[in-house]
Parts: sequence; structure tokens; C-alpha cells
Amino acid sequence: MKTMRQKTPIKVFPRATPLSSRGNSGSSLPSDPVQVYCRVRPLPCESDLSCLRVTAPNTVVLTPPEIAINYKISNLKETQYIFKHVFEPSAGQHECYSTVAQPLVEALVRGKNGLLFTYGVTGSGKTYTMTGDMQHRGIMPRCLDALFRTIADFQAKKFIFKPDRLNGFDILSDADAALERQAELHSKLHRVRRKDTDPEIASKASVEPSELSGIDEDNIYSVFITYVEVYNNSVYDLLEESTIQKTLQSKMVREDANRNMFVHGVTEVEVKTMEEALEVFQIGQKRKRVGHTILNAESSRSHSVFTIRLVQAPVDNNGEHVVQDRNAVTVSQLSLVDLAGSERTNRTGNTGQRLREAGNINNSLMTLRTCLEILRENQMTGGNKKVPYRESKVTHLFKNYFDGEGHVRMIVCVNPRAEDYDETAQVMKFAEMTQDVQIARPTPVKVDVGLTPGRRKANQLYKVALSDIERRHGEVENKEIDLGLVYSLGPKFPEFKLSGPEAENLIQELIKTLENRILKRKSLVDDFDARQDTFRMNLHKIEKDNAALKSENVSIKGVLAQSRQKIKAMENKIVIYESSIDDLNRRNRTLEERVRELNAQLNTKTQQLNQKEIEKERQRKKYNSKIAVESEKMSRELELKLQEQKNKLKQEIDDKNERLMLVSKIISGQTPVKPVARSNSVDELATPVTSRTAGSKAFYTPRAARGVAVANPRHRRSRSTGERWLEHRAANPVPLGTIMQPYIPDRKSVTALNDAQDVTGAKASKYCLITQEADTEGELETKLFKGDIIPTTGGGAQVILNDVELLKQYSPTRSPAGAPPMAEVQGTRDSGNKKAKY
Repeated sequence: MKTMRQKTPIKVFPRATPLSSRGNSGSSLPSDPVQVYCRVRPLPCESDLSCLRVTAPNTVVLTPPEIAINYKISNLKETQYIFKHVFEPSAGQHECYSTVAQPLVEALVRGKNGLLFTYGVTGSGKTYTMTGDMQHRGIMPRCLDALFRTIADFQAKKFIFKPDRLNGFDILSDADAALERQAELHSKLHRVRRKDTDPEIASKASVEPSELSGIDEDNIYSVFITYVEVYNNSVYDLLEESTIQKTLQSKMVREDANRNMFVHGVTEVEVKTMEEALEVFQIGQKRKRVGHTILNAESSRSHSVFTIRLVQAPVDNNGEHVVQDRNAVTVSQLSLVDLAGSERTNRTGNTGQRLREAGNINNSLMTLRTCLEILRENQMTGGNKKVPYRESKVTHLFKNYFDGEGHVRMIVCVNPRAEDYDETAQVMKFAEMTQDVQIARPTPVKVDVGLTPGRRKANQLYKVALSDIERRHGEVENKEIDLGLVYSLGPKFPEFKLSGPEAENLIQELIKTLENRILKRKSLVDDFDARQDTFRMNLHKIEKDNAALKSENVSIKGVLAQSRQKIKAMENKIVIYESSIDDLNRRNRTLEERVRELNAQLNTKTQQLNQKEIEKERQRKKYNSKIAVESEKMSRELELKLQEQKNKLKQEIDDKNERLMLVSKIISGQTPVKPVARSNSVDELATPVTSRTAGSKAFYTPRAARGVAVANPRHRRSRSTGERWLEHRAANPVPLGTIMQPYIPDRKSVTALNDAQDVTGAKASKYCLITQEADTEGELETKLFKGDIIPTTGGGAQVILNDVELLKQYSPTRSPAGAPPMAEVQGTRDSGNKKAKY
């Protein structure tokens, strides 16, 4: 059998470019938004009131509890949020994994990084989504199951790759790896295996087949896991062996040679099966800080980060051993982050240590939100504001992801109870903002060591064929074996000795064998020439097909270039349109907020006006009732006085008649003169009549004092001379224009009466006193007190007021109780109670 020799090509080891440096190369690189998914937790009780409903596969509507209870409230409204996908309460764990996490595991196998974190308030189902329980396994166990199913036939032996404690890996030889495995076995013999397991965390392999495609069969793989927590803004390693019975020591977050962030000195455990990985996870889970609160019996008091690191390196030309070059190693990682839930002290009632933990949790989540807001602002406006990653250990640890190191995805867990409406609204706003952040798309460098692709599979086929040849050659000995590819000249030469007596026969046999071998060689050469001609023809045909394919490839490349240019132009337009839409959305939100504020102010003002109208109406009714009572009282008083005056006048008239009768008797000489008391009847008759106004107020002129000349009752002015008025008004009256002005044809106006000559010298027969004042409703009213000027016996004059007029004006837009429907000036005369309109 002919031995097949292999030529070893020259090995070229290009140095891999760090992913983080490519992520910040500029805005020209393609980018993808942060994909945000929403998962709605089922209501604990069917009678609970829900504030959230799913209207489409990617849309939810958040309803305030006030609207859900009372649909008449108008200042509140429902809010709609759109996500990449929305998982309804009936969605299972496998659906969440296949939609969100499976693409990240496929990218992990291809050498790309990924970050998946769950976000939400406490008790919204974040830990259940990430870890699951015994019956419903979460995202983390399913990722491990899919990864180990995929690399099952391509795993390296343990300790081939060894962490260097600086975020890198060294490649050990087979001998060094064997020594490490022996040391580990020795340590396991002296270690007591713990039997206690946590059934809530221990999870078996998933029953759904989830093997992934796209694995490079020319590489060998190893899986390492790390498990840390961020508690009170300090990083702790949950897998550190030396601190099983001691307090955990905080770790530092540092930057490696390729500017990637990592936890310095963290424990990286190499695992070969899913069960081994979950056992290590249990150890860290028991050390994780969990506390009891009012809202959650087992509330996470820290942010946990479970990282799966996949190390891969190419095999050598024989397809058996790893290439001993550190630069050929590719490390990719998938970080699964279970963020602690935000809490409100007024709901949880935390105090002491729990209150401090809640404060640190809320501060770290606020820093995460601030970093994402500044990133979005820089991307939209082209600014260069510094992102405060270092203010929190969580954001500092994942700085490279947001700078373009890998894919970033988030699952927003929501509790739809109406009691959690305020917290849910804040979570929704943060998720909506996160979707606007663009992450640069990483392009990992493919490590090329200059070896032929498919060498591992070819080596396996060669070994199978070789073992088959040996097996068949052992079964059929001394027979010609024709495998099509291996040429043979016949059986072995027979054993012989030329010194024996049978040398002659042996020589003849040898000659005959050599002749057969020569004939066999000739036939083999002819067959080889025929095969060579056939191969040459096939090769020529392949070359022609290759040339045709090359020309077709060139044309396809041209079409592809045009398509890419069109796609790039469309992407630029989409970016412009999206930015415009974002601006319009922001303006719309601002205007809606302004409209809400104005509506609230309008409602407040309307309520105040209504309250004032009600108060004004109440005061009007109150004063109207008072006026009615006073009017009635005054009417009764006036009637009593009038009756008294009538009785008094009747008595005086009777006295006068009696006196006149006595005087007539004395004159006739019938009866002697009787002394009679002198009466002031003339003065009493000169007393002016009491006047009554429209407001039922009494205006009267007092009688003249004793010793002053009274009016001349016999005075009679000639009617032919006409009437002349003396108009007495204030010095500075309120200007009223042409309305509410009394018409007096012949008058003399004065502003003061200081001397009797002011009345007697004017030769006036009528007197008019004009006053202006405000009524009870604040309206201006003008009163005219009119009377006669009568000369007295002493040469003076006396004014007897006998008429009062009241002038008012009402607005046509306001009609108070008892007012005329149109604007008018109304005068009320007390003499005869007549009303005159002007």
C-alpha cells in the first residue's frame, strides 16, 4: 500500500483587532438599535384590576386606574407603547428564549458578544424569566443547553485553555493540561461533595431540541463561566473558592490591553456539561444577597451578572491538536444580567439596611438611564457629551457593549396590577427611550492561520478509510485488494533460498512472479493514464465553468454594489425620517403636555368663576331679602307716620273750626271770649311732605326753627312768567356722557349754597339737588331731589322738597333680579309713584 504524505503549509497568525476599537470607529459604521422586548406577568388574582392590555404582537396600552374605574375623567388618557415584541401573560419560557436569547447564542458561537438584561420593578418576574424554576426553565439554562448541544463534538480537553487572570487565555500543551487535570482530580478526592441542592434553581436540560447551526468545525471550543453581583455599588465574586465561609471581598473593574472592561481577579470556571455549569451556578446563587420585603418574599438586593465565555481556536493541519498560538484564540461572551427591581420606600416600608440597599439600587438604575439618555442625545444631535459610565459599577462594567462591542437586548418585565401603575409608567418611559439608542454593529475579524478548511473532517474520513483497509486486508490475506484509489502489484514475494536443491524451481517461480508484476504494472500505468486523461478533461471543464462563474460573479457584484448603494441611500433617508419623526414626537409630547396644563388651568379658572358666580348669587339673594325686609318695615313705619299726621291734622282742623266758631260767636256778641292757647298751625302746615324714593329711603326737609320767618302761604307766582330752576350739583361730577342727564330747559347751575342770596338772587321758582352714589351692586345711580322755592315773610326764601327722581343704567349683557331686560334710564317719582323713561 502506498503511503500518503501531507505537506505542512507556512502558518500565518494575524493579530486580532479588539472589538471595542471597531465599535467606536465613527458614525459611518452600520448600527442597530437596542432591541427591547416586553413581558407581561399574569395577575396574581383574577379579581385584581389591570392597568395594562396587549393590543398587538408589539403594542401595549397603559391605562390609568382612574380611567379604568371612572370613564368620565377627561384630564387623564391612555398611553400606547411599541416594542420589538410583546409576550402576553400566557407566553411560555421557550417562546421568550427562542425570540430573544437564541440569536445571541448563535452570535456567541460565531465569535460575537451579547448582553441581555431584564428590567422592571420588584416582583415583576425578572428572576423567573432569567433563571426559571424546576418546572419552567428560564433563559440561562436554555442558553447553556443549546451551547453544549452545538459544540458537543468539538470540545477541547479540559485545561487546554487556561485564564491568565487579565481577561485573556493561555494555550497549554497536552502534557501541561494532563498535569492540571491530575491536580484537579487529586483535589476532588479530598473535597467533600455537598448533596444539598436548591430545587428552585437546579434545572435539568430542556426537552426542546435547540442545537444551533453555523459552527466552525475546524475549531475546538471550551466554555468558561463567571458569576458576580453588584451590591451597594461594589462588585463581589460569587464563585471565589477561598471565601466559602468568609465575607466576600469586593473586586475592581479594570480595562485590559484591548480596552475591554472586566472584573479583575474574577474566578472563571471551565465546564464541560450543562449539569456541571448549573451546579456551579447553584454555588454562586446561595451566596447571592436576597432579602424579604413587603412586595416580594425573596427580593434580589443586588444586580447579578452571569457571563458565559466561549473560547475557540483553530486545530492544526492534522485536525487533532490546537494551534499553539495565543493570537489565534477568539473569545466571545454572553452576559445575562438580572437587574434588581426599583423600589419606593412608601410602598415597601424598608428601614435600616434594606433602605440603604434600595437607595443604591435606585441610584444605579438612575445612572443607567442617564447614560442611555446622553448616548441618545449625542447620536441625535451629533454632540460629544461625556457619558458618566464610572458613576455606577453596572454601567462601568458594560461600557464596551454600549460603545459597540456586541448586541444589546433588554426584556422589560411588567406587573399589570393597577397598584403598580406609577412604577410601570416610569419603566415604560425608560424602555421607550432605550429603543432610540443605536449600538454600532461589530464586525469580528476572522482568524486565518493559513490552513485548509475542512481539515478536521478530512482527517476523520482518512482515519475511517485507513481502519477499513487494515480490517479488510487482515481478513483477505494474500489476495489482491482493489480500493479504486490504492494501487497494488500483487501478493508478496514468496520466501526462498538460492542455496537449496530447489533453487532452479524457485528462480522460475520468481521470474514468473516478476513477469506478472510487470504486466500488472503496465495495466496499472495504462489505468493511471486513462484516469489522468479523465481528470484532465474534468479539470478543463471545471476551469471553463469557473471562468463562466467568475464573469457571472463580476456582474452580480456590480448589481450587488448598486443594491448596496441604494440600500445605503435608503438607510440614510430612514435615519433622517426617523430623526424627524423623533423630533415631531417630542414636539407632540411637549404640546400635549402644554395642552394638559392649559386644560388644567382652564378647569381651575372655570371652577373659580363658578364659585364666584355662586357666591355672587348667594349675596344677591341675601341682600334682596334684606332690602325686601327693610322696605316692608319702612313702609309700615311710613304708613304709621302718615296716619299719625292725618290724625294730627284732623285734630288741628277741628281745633281751628272750634276757634272759628268761638270767634264768630264773639263777633256776633253771643258768647264771651274764651282764652285759647296759641297754635303753630301755620308753621306746621308749612312742614314739607315726606318723600319716598325707588330704594324706599325717606328724604325729608326739617321744619324751620323757631324765630325764623316761615314760608308765605299766600304767595302765588304768576304762571305767565314761567319756571326757572336752580340746579345744585357737585363740583366734580362723574362724567356720564349724554345719557342719564336730566333735561331742565331754564336753569342756573351752582355747586354750593353759602348764602340766602344764592337762592333769592337767582329769581328761581324751582330747586333741584343732584347727587351721585353707588348702589349695593356697585352700579352708579343719580338722584334728583326737586322742590319749590317759596319766599318767606322775612324777605328770604324757603325750599320745600316735594319730588325725588332716581336715574340708573343697566348693562344689556347682565340682567340682575328685577332689572329691565334692556339698557334704560329709570326715574322714580315719590309723588304719585310714577316712573318715567328717558
